[in-house]
Amino acid sequence: MKTGTTIAALALIGLFITSCGQKKTDTAIADAQHPVKTEINTPDEAIAELKAGNQRFVEGKLINTDYANQIEHTKADQHPHTAILGCLDSRVPPEIIFDQGIGNLFVARVAGNVEDQNIVGRMEFATKLKGTKLIVVLGHNHCGAVAGAVGNAELGNLTQLVNQIKPAITGDESNKESMLDETSRNNVELTIKDILDQSPIISELVKEEKVKIVGAYYDLETGKVIFLD
Repeated sequence: MKTGTTIAALALIGLFITSCGQKKTDTAIADAQHPVKTEINTPDEAIAELKAGNQRFVEGKLINTDYANQIEHTKADQHPHTAILGCLDSRVPPEIIFDQGIGNLFVARVAGNVEDQNIVGRMEFATKLKGTKLIVVLGHNHCGAVAGAVGNAELGNLTQLVNQIKPAITGDESNKESMLDETSRNNVELTIKDILDQSPIISELVKEEKVKIVGAYYDLETGKVIFLD
């Protein structure tokens, strides 16, 4: 009887320890899915968060994936810390590659990440009225729109779009891959210049150091983002 009682007691203790360990694991998972929202007060803090988020993405350690919770906390209003102008390419979703989820980014996407009045107006709304601290123009390698510009692609309304990228064409024509990469990066820089030229509002905020506008470049092969600042 004593032996049977001892075995039963040990079994109960083991079950209790296992249960406690599982609860701790569950708690850790829950904490990861409900991260404390980082307060972003400066452009540099926004850049640091995007860099940290991309590192989490590359390492497969995403924390901003509890979308139901994010919907609940953003249903009444929004104050994204960053506005991103990225390419339409389906492989470059900013909310995912920067691990920002819902409510942290204003995102505009168009093939070749080129600006127009509608996009610049939205950036003015973001920075002047919503307190957005950072604007990122996000390019990427192997961009089809850039390749179309270099190759003089013509197809309906696509023709005028790739024509907007042509001023950025640069590099050695004998090395096509390098030329496309250099052109993609140069296109990011020219888009930043165009945004500042078109918007006195954003230019003034940048001069006052309330907002930064920077370029970034995504590598489709590694998932890494390099900031061009």
